[in-house]
Amino acid sequence: MISSLHGLYDDRVYWKEACSLRNHGYEVMHVTLGNQDLDFISDEGIRLIQIRKKKYFKNPYLDILFRRLACRPDIYRKILSVCEQLKADVYHFHDLQINRIGERLKHLGHHPRVIYDVHEDYYELAVSNHEHALTAGLVAAYASRYSRMEKSVSRSYDAVIAAVPHIAEQFRRTLAPEKLHVLYNYTTMQPVRFIPYHNKSYDAVYSGLMNKNRGGLEIIKAAALVRETIPDVRILIAGPVPDAKYLKSLRKHIRKLGLEKNVVLKEPVPYRDMEKLLMQCRIGLAIFLPVPVFHFGIQVKTFEYMACGLPVVCSNFGNIRVFISENDAGIPVDPLVPVEIAEAVIRLLNDSELYDRCSRNGIQAVQQKYSWRSEEKKLIGIYHDFFKDNNR
Repeated sequence: MISSLHGLYDDRVYWKEACSLRNHGYEVMHVTLGNQDLDFISDEGIRLIQIRKKKYFKNPYLDILFRRLACRPDIYRKILSVCEQLKADVYHFHDLQINRIGERLKHLGHHPRVIYDVHEDYYELAVSNHEHALTAGLVAAYASRYSRMEKSVSRSYDAVIAAVPHIAEQFRRTLAPEKLHVLYNYTTMQPVRFIPYHNKSYDAVYSGLMNKNRGGLEIIKAAALVRETIPDVRILIAGPVPDAKYLKSLRKHIRKLGLEKNVVLKEPVPYRDMEKLLMQCRIGLAIFLPVPVFHFGIQVKTFEYMACGLPVVCSNFGNIRVFISENDAGIPVDPLVPVEIAEAVIRLLNDSELYDRCSRNGIQAVQQKYSWRSEEKKLIGIYHDFFKDNNR
């Protein structure tokens, strides 16, 4: 496994794919970038190698551009060097930028297989998250160039894995059908038995990365409206907020609305502890703003909420609306209208019959359709096909 933007213990890279391969007898290593050099064996028996990388900009596209213009050392050559020393049978990489060395990985002397695992539509992700008007055109142009490049170089790879069909469709013109696969980012959490919502610490929770497109301000404004009906309502926002300016804005709005006792900002918890955290909550919030990247993406938190029996208040567009509506597992709302978010939360908290139905339906949906177990079989099948005709 190779990544540049994902941590050593990333949800999909480590806990799903790497652990699944390890559990099926493969020797697995994960090479990634971080703020210090590391090389150790994890508790799950996976070798983790972290290469130190200095960051000049938070935006990865600007960071790459600056490195090139300023002639900084190419960190991807170092990744390539490490990978060459490992002599792996398969190099399975997870980030757009690693395409820069993808073809060289493929042509290493020991003739390895190469898999490109595409988590996001990177062009849409870049333009959706970029805030600065002065550099928006530059980011869009650079992201577009990289998007074209990934389609071109993917022809030489042995497989491309897409997280959603929308991404897979973008590769159909350049790849043979047998090389293209879709592995949904479903949850590894085992669905719980139904648990009534009494005796829980929080009325609603948002878990995971928070930024301007993930509804933090809208959730806080909705909390103020819920408090008018439920004075002691408690809402938890648990996860990293990388943008310091946005974090400051969230705290400012909490103080301005007098919500210090109603809205709690919490640091991210380790993946192993996520289920325990969610079990302390009654409702899951998935309030994504209507930017292109969220129309086609699949947010794993949706399935984690459902597995833990949390009815979901979610955005009323894209895949997330389909998952929730088709399974009657929550209430879709306009993410730009805090009053709709508030009304949905109040309705679920006050209507025990509705709450119980959505909770049970979510648990059942994960049991039957949205478990990582089904995707694990596809992953192992890809690797099995690589080696079935030889002794490697």
